[in-house]
Amino acid sequence: MGKRVIHSDLEEFLARFIRQELEVIGSPLASDVFVSNQFPNPARPKSVIVRDDGGPDVSIITNEPTVGITVLTDDDFTDGKTATDLSYLVKAIVKDCARVEPGNPVAAVLGFTGPYKVPDETGHPRRYMTAELSVAGHELA
Repeated sequence: MGKRVIHSDLEEFLARFIRQELEVIGSPLASDVFVSNQFPNPARPKSVIVRDDGGPDVSIITNEPTVGITVLTDDDFTDGKTATDLSYLVKAIVKDCARVEPGNPVAAVLGFTGPYKVPDETGHPRRYMTAELSVAGHELA
C-alpha cells in the first residue's frame, strides 16, 4: 500500500495565522479583530471571516484551494475606510503566509483578487477577496 496524504484544516490555520499576525502588528486598526471561519453572532465591530472554497489536487501531496476572505466592520464612521484599510492589512498578511515551518500547510500564494466592496444586508461596510494557494499535505500516520 502506498503512502496516504491528508490535508490540514486550512480555514483553522489561516484564521489562527491572521489572528496572530494582527496581534503582533498591534496597531489600533489591528486590535480587537474577531477572526474565524464563521460569521459572529452577535456582530463584532471588526471581523475577518475565512472560507475554504476548495480546489483541485495537483499532485499526491499538494492541492490548490481558493480561499474567500470577508472583512466586516460595524458602525464605521469612516465611510468604510476602516474596512478598506483592514482588508488591505489582511491581504498583506495572507500574501505572506507561505512558510516552511511546522504546522503551516501553505507552500505558495499563487494569486490574489480584491479586496472589493460588496453590499451587506446590514448596510455596514464589507470587503471581499480571494487567495489561490498551493497547500501541502502530510503523511497519514
